[in-house]
Amino acid sequence: MSSSALAVSDRLRATSRARHAKDRALMVLAWAALVVAVVPLVAIAWFLVEQGVRSISLEFFTSDPPGDLSASGGGIRNAVVGTLLMTGLATLIAVPAGIALAVFAREIGGRVAGSVRFVVDVLAGLPSIVVGIFVYSLVVVTTGHFSGLAGAVALAVIELPVIVVASDELLRLTDRRIDEGTRALGMLRWRSFLSVFIPTALSGIITGVLLAVSRAIGETAPLIFTALGNNFFTLDMNEPVQAMPLLIYRNALNSAFPAARDRAMGTALVLVVIVLAFNLMGRWIARRARPADQR
Repeated sequence: MSSSALAVSDRLRATSRARHAKDRALMVLAWAALVVAVVPLVAIAWFLVEQGVRSISLEFFTSDPPGDLSASGGGIRNAVVGTLLMTGLATLIAVPAGIALAVFAREIGGRVAGSVRFVVDVLAGLPSIVVGIFVYSLVVVTTGHFSGLAGAVALAVIELPVIVVASDELLRLTDRRIDEGTRALGMLRWRSFLSVFIPTALSGIITGVLLAVSRAIGETAPLIFTALGNNFFTLDMNEPVQAMPLLIYRNALNSAFPAARDRAMGTALVLVVIVLAFNLMGRWIARRARPADQR
């Protein structure tokens, strides 16, 4: 073999060794990142299960908390129902408004769409306590009392930017050929969005809605200023309504009492399980919404 061929072979081996070293380093970094992400999650989950499972019982879900936080017994029935009611109503408010804003931004375009996206980004960055104070001034002061409806409005404001951003991104990524096809068929713009664009992006929109619900369902600060909380079971959204984050907050403040601490940890565990259930259900719905060849 000539000297030039040997030199080329040596360079190739050196290059190959360097690439293998870079690949190994990248894999080490990837596994390190996985550990950094998983360890805190596992630690939190283990802590919640260890501390909260002792409070879980049938009575915990079928009874309301005692008026005296230091008293043992009681449950979280009113908090679970109140959380689901307020989050459900908030989602019913935020989803149509969020999709409508995303469609408006995509259809209008230009500076108007840019302004809408900027306002939505600013809204997404607002601290939740600021949202709570705003809705307090807008709804609670106007009506003269705290209510579950005010809490739902606050949660809807928190959900709105997440839904707008997710819907806008999915609509903007829609294949241009679909847009051209609807125009060629002479479909009206509103009909094309309802019949073509939104169904095409439905799985991504559902994912955005679930992200919004997952964020809103655990918010505490807005509900302090709006829903306030209630030790009694109620379905009247025009009255103060209890929620799981509020119950956790108030019992955790009195964690010097073992009963209050147990209620807080048990409620936290239930809240995490509910969020997990929503996410799993959303993944299933999103999968079912995809075309058969993409599942």
